[in-house]
This record gives sequence, C-alpha cells and structure tokens, in this order.
Amino acid sequence: MAYQALYRVYRPKTFEQMVGQEVITKTLENAIEAKQTGHAYLFSGPRGTGKTSAAKIFAREVNGIGPDQANQSHPDIIEIDAASNNGVDEIRSIRDSANYAPIEAPFKIYIIDEAHMLSTGAFNALLKTLEEPPAQVKFILATTEVQKMPATILSRTQRFEFKRLSNQTIKNRMIEILNQEKQDFEDTALDVVATAAEGGMRDALSILDQVIAFGPDKITLENALTVTGSVKIDQLLTYLNQVLAHDTAQALETLSAILLAGKDANRFLADLMATLRDVMLVDLAPDLVKSTSKINELKEFKQRVGQDQIQQMLVVIDDVKTQLAQSLQSDIYLEILTVKLSLVDGTQGSQPVQEPATEAKSAAPAQQQSAAQPANPAVSQKTAAPVEAPTAAPVAEKPQEVVQEPAMDAPTELVEPDLEPAPVAEPTEPVAEQAESAASETAKPQPQETQPTTPASSAETAGKLPTVYTGKEAVQAVLSQAKRDSLTQAQTGWPDLVKDFAVKDQAVLQTVEPMAASADAMILAFDFPAILDTTLTNTTLLSKLAAALGQLHLPETLILRTKDEWQNDRADYVTALKSGQKIDIALADLTPTMLADNRTKSASSAAKDVAAQPTDEVDLVQEAKNLFGDDLVQVTETKDED
Repeated sequence: MAYQALYRVYRPKTFEQMVGQEVITKTLENAIEAKQTGHAYLFSGPRGTGKTSAAKIFAREVNGIGPDQANQSHPDIIEIDAASNNGVDEIRSIRDSANYAPIEAPFKIYIIDEAHMLSTGAFNALLKTLEEPPAQVKFILATTEVQKMPATILSRTQRFEFKRLSNQTIKNRMIEILNQEKQDFEDTALDVVATAAEGGMRDALSILDQVIAFGPDKITLENALTVTGSVKIDQLLTYLNQVLAHDTAQALETLSAILLAGKDANRFLADLMATLRDVMLVDLAPDLVKSTSKINELKEFKQRVGQDQIQQMLVVIDDVKTQLAQSLQSDIYLEILTVKLSLVDGTQGSQPVQEPATEAKSAAPAQQQSAAQPANPAVSQKTAAPVEAPTAAPVAEKPQEVVQEPAMDAPTELVEPDLEPAPVAEPTEPVAEQAESAASETAKPQPQETQPTTPASSAETAGKLPTVYTGKEAVQAVLSQAKRDSLTQAQTGWPDLVKDFAVKDQAVLQTVEPMAASADAMILAFDFPAILDTTLTNTTLLSKLAAALGQLHLPETLILRTKDEWQNDRADYVTALKSGQKIDIALADLTPTMLADNRTKSASSAAKDVAAQPTDEVDLVQEAKNLFGDDLVQVTETKDED
C-alpha cells in the first residue's frame, strides 16, 4: 500500500475524534440526534482547524453512513472546490441538480470548500437556492476568509467559527499519533512543532512528517529546529542579552551566525517576539509561557529588563517585520533591527529608536535662527529710526517667534517656514523688501544642510508641490508624446535614485516602476492601490521624488497609477491607435490632482499672526496678501491703550 501522509491517515472520521472544537461538535451532534439540522451551514476559521473534516462527518452522519466508509465517495455527498469552480455556470449546474431527489441517502449534501472564492455572479446564482432549497438538499460552505463572504449569504446560513488549536492540544494529539506509530520522540521537539503549526492540526502533522523523514530513528529537538527553521532559545537569549547590554558588535556576530545556519528571517523575528512575550509573562502568568526554555532562565533574563523596555523592543521588532514584508534585503533589515534594539532604553520610551529624527528637529530651528541673523543687521542698519522707536521692540522680537512656531507645527518641513513669514514681519515697505532679499540669500545654503539625509529639492526649497495627475487622460497624453530615451534613463537610474531616500520611503518606492515618459511628464505604476493612496497624501515624499527626477534631467510632473490601471490604460490606447482614432490630449488642458499640503496649516497660522500685528503701513497688509493670498490673510484692527 502506498504511503499516506499523517494528516490523511489520522483525519477524524467521527466527531469524537475531532480535538479542540468541542462546542461545535457537540452542537452538531445534538442537532443530528434531534433531527433538527438546518439547510445551510457556514464553517469558517483558520486553515487546518477541521472545517472540511467536520463538514464530511456531518454529511455522513445526517445520511446515516458509518465511519468505515469515510474514505469512500458517495453519490449524494458532492464536494466542490470553489477555487477552481467559481463561475456562474458551475453554480447554475448545482442549482439545477439540486431539484432532483437523492440517489441513495435521505439528503443530497453539497460541500463547497473555499467558498469565499466564488465570483459575484456565482453568489447571486446561489442566493435563491440557498434561501429556499428543496427539502432533501443541504449546503455546507467552508471558508478561511469569512470577511469576503457577502452579507446576503451570511444571513442565510448557520455560522460556526472554528478556533485555532492551543499548543497543548496539538501536542497531545501528536503524542497519541506517535504512540500509535511507535515512534520515539523528545518532548521539547513536539513543543517546537506545535508552535510552528500556528494553531493548525494539519500543519502540525505535515511538519511532523518532515521531521520524521529527516531523522527516522527519533524525533529530536535539533531536527525539529532544523526543519521548522526556528532558532534555539539559547541563541535568542544570548542575542537579547547582547542588545540589552548595548553590545551591538557581538549581537551582529550572533545574528550572522544564526543566518549562516540557514534560519529564516521571518521565523527569527517570530521567535524573538515569542521569547520576549514569554519573558513579559513569566512573572505575571507563568501558565501562559510557551517557550521550550526553562522558567528559571526566563526569570533570570527578566531581572535585567523592565516591562517598558520589553514592550518597546516588541514594537521595534513588529515595525521591522512589517518593512521586511516589502523588501528582499532581509539581512540588512535584521542588522538595522539589531542596532535599533541596542538603542532601546526603558527609561526613555521609544525615543532612542527615533533619535536621528529628533536630533534633526532640534538642530533645524537653531540652524534657521543662525542663518537668519546675518539678514537682521542689514535691515536694522538701513532703518535705524524705526528700530529705535518705542514700538520697535515687539516687532524686532516677532520674526524669531514666527521662525520657531512653524518648525514646531510641521517638523518634517524644516526648510520652508522661515522663507515666507520673514518678509512680512518688518514694519515698512523698504524693510520688507530687504527682508525678502535676505530670506532668499538665507535659503541658499539650507538645501545643503538637508542634503545628507534627503535629496536636494528645488520644489521643496521653494515651498511648491509637484504637479501630479492620476487619471486615464493624463496617461494617454504622455503616451502620445512618449520618448524611449527618457524611459530608458528613468528605468536605469531608478534603483540608484531610490537608495538616496530614507528607509521607510525606500520601502514605498521599491513598489513603484517607471512605465513611460515624455518631455513633460512621467508615468509611475504602483504594485498596490493602498500604497498609491498613501503616497498621494505624503507631499514630502512626492516633492523629494520630483526633485530627484529633476536632478536626472527627467520630467518632474508625475502621473501615478496602479499597475492594473496602467495595463488597462495602455491596452485602451493601443486599441484606439489600431482603430485609426487620433488621440490629441494636452497635459496642460487637464486638471491636476489636488494634494493636501502639510505645510498649509503652519503657513496659514503664521500669516494670521503677522496680519494681526498693529502697523501704520497699508502696504504691509498688501504684501502679506500677495504672499499668502486673500483667503489666508485676516486683518484685525486693534486700538492702542494710552
């Protein structure tokens, strides 16, 4: 007889053999005994928790078929895989055949696996039959993603939520199976397998099969760690002790040894989080600890780390795990994680992880003030009389407040705020003109200060947003004027361009690809619609991207689409050309996408502060309106108190 996998050999044949779903099995058994079974059921839950097995057992017991025929097919129990039979025609066939009486059994039962993969038309075709089926027909739908099921389907079925199995439940079942197979094993090895299964019994038995094949004589901890890609608890504690002691060099060496042993990066992060979770709970709830390590070792480590520090480390690991899902450079991200964990200090919250950004924020206002100081003596020299006047003191101090406040409101836009409010802070027209020229001189060295961390941006320095389009017409306008050399240059220089951005921006830009370019604009396609929507709200990233393209002598106007939209737009354009249709769309005739400028709020508040200052010069109000617009400037008249 051919070899069968363990999960097939030991698949439950009765409700009594199912483990971990006692509430569901008891409910179904009682319904069958009382002959009060429904016409439609929905079994949902994670993979490998017994949904399909329960459906088959229920179908057999309703029809009075014994467990000895569990592995045999039956003409009145029809199993359908919705992943490959998800069309309207298949469901219509079910609807038509449901009108016929059962062949042998009392009921004709349809089991539809992965039901969430049915098309919208298929669901609509099933609705009427599901609501009022013939008396001899029953439906059982099984799905792992119940959120994708239409509400009209959910309301017509009895729902049963299958839960993940606990590690102890999985372990007990594996011990029972191994005893029947007369297979030697180490208890700690089964703990590793149960943890790697993530609550699924089928996954656990599949991994167990692999471990037995790797070492037939005995299931050992070493073999289980090798097969699952898990990291030894001793290595994890060594690594955590090193980052806790801020010994980054030794921690990086330990990480390198773990990766050279072939351990998976995601599994390493999962094991790291599980270990920290056990350390956090070792004193609070020892019964919930899942680690294969001894409790004493976890308690010893717990004495050197506080709860706040553990929580901070968990947050850092989770952030890196999210970034790792969008990158192929797993080793680099794990090294970044090691450095970040070494900087975590329980007394400082999560600030050490953001230390570079914090330093940039605190340094920028000081640099702006020192850069603005050379302009002030020139202004005061030319207008000595107004400065010595009694009302000059508050006016002289006001520009410094205007410089600092926008920097606090919008810390990511450190360059722009002192470029615009400064000219309107002086009391007379000549002084405003001098301040305007002084601000332009002050603005010149500032892009060099931000250059080490972000690409120099003319659009950013001038406080302007790039022009962005997101419509189909903009794509056709670019395609009608497309240049192959511009696209080749963009595709060749794109990897180097992305490297100049911050790590979080690199994760976004790695999902973007230049698709076409003309002399005026470039089409960028995103892998995921969600990332495109997020990018449209990130005006800082768009400004930097446009400036970086400008440095490569490429168009700074951007047309942003998802790759699916781009494929459809290009296909429509080619079809139109083949049909002889002439496409004459000018990009200038189209309306750009309105971007939410993060700097609008700070500039508006600064304009209101300046407009609210008492002044005898009408030209000062007009100058503020010219700079910020009539809708942003509000003039308030105040009376001087004698």
